[in-house]
Amino acid sequence: MNKKLVVTAMSLALAGAAGFANADVKLYGQLDLALVSNDNSQGGGKSDINMQSNQSAVGFKGSEDLGNGLSAFFKVEYQTDIAGNGANTWQGRDQYIGLQMENFGKVSFGSMSTAYKSQGSKIDVAYRSALQSRDLTLQSRLHAGKGENGEGRTVNTIRYDSPSFSGFKVYGTYNFDQNKYDANDDDTYSIGAEYSGGNFYLGAAYIDTQASGPKDTAAAQFVGKYDFGDLGPGALSIHGIYELDKGLITASRSAGLNAAGSVGGANDDGADQWSVGATYAIGNNILLADYGKNGSSDGSDGASGTADDIDDIKAFRIGGIHKLSNRTLAYLGYAFVDPDGSTDSNVIAVGMRHNF
Repeated sequence: MNKKLVVTAMSLALAGAAGFANADVKLYGQLDLALVSNDNSQGGGKSDINMQSNQSAVGFKGSEDLGNGLSAFFKVEYQTDIAGNGANTWQGRDQYIGLQMENFGKVSFGSMSTAYKSQGSKIDVAYRSALQSRDLTLQSRLHAGKGENGEGRTVNTIRYDSPSFSGFKVYGTYNFDQNKYDANDDDTYSIGAEYSGGNFYLGAAYIDTQASGPKDTAAAQFVGKYDFGDLGPGALSIHGIYELDKGLITASRSAGLNAAGSVGGANDDGADQWSVGATYAIGNNILLADYGKNGSSDGSDGASGTADDIDDIKAFRIGGIHKLSNRTLAYLGYAFVDPDGSTDSNVIAVGMRHNF
């Protein structure tokens, strides 16, 4: 029933939008499916092979020229599990409307990525696949999820994006907390800045949930990427990210950002994490390798030696991507995630993606 309602709504919206001469509406999507083997030392180290849909989505977006340098725009995107796992087949992703003015930037209203999340995808060539960094602890879970407590996609939000000034731009989000009865001023906000020019990409971002507690529930990050260009038969690129925990990474790892209710305040911080990696493009192929480490802390309870403690995690991944066409690719990779004091995981993934 949910699927029929979504498809019907999309069809009606597209049909209605087609009636406006000045409107430009585009239907688009991305389908990503992989076979994933995940084994660990628990349970005798037996492999568990599953079919996994990786943020497969369909949506439509458009804009309308309002004259005098002003335009309106919108985007409505739904995620679907094409492997058929889970009861909730359709889930909302980016869904917003907004206004853009030449030389002044744009303002969006709805559900969209935080300034923090916006930067992580720009250095991960395997983003939205079974080998993406945020699923392998190479990036924090602040780059994932949906909600209003520091998740990567923030709801009930207003976002501003500046124009590009010779490659430099700033952006930010402000979430209006919908829990009107908690008597707390805990609206989440994020700010970011980046520069992209020549062979460089540099970015920095900060996010704060303003949740009450002994520690700030915030995080900051610095990201970078450099393309060396052609080296031998292919092109080499290096990238890295450092995330500074001011309580929010601790809260997300110990309480779980996707659990029901608020993450709340943290009683400890210091669970910084970083990763570095490289890609090498040769012909229609991209080779990739990354290594990263997550720091430890006493967890949300602030007490050492309890079940809430957060251990160090070391992880690496290697893989390859083969472009079958401009819209279709296949990939293969291996990742190893090694938490101190817990079971390690070996992940092997073989997947395919089609964009339309």
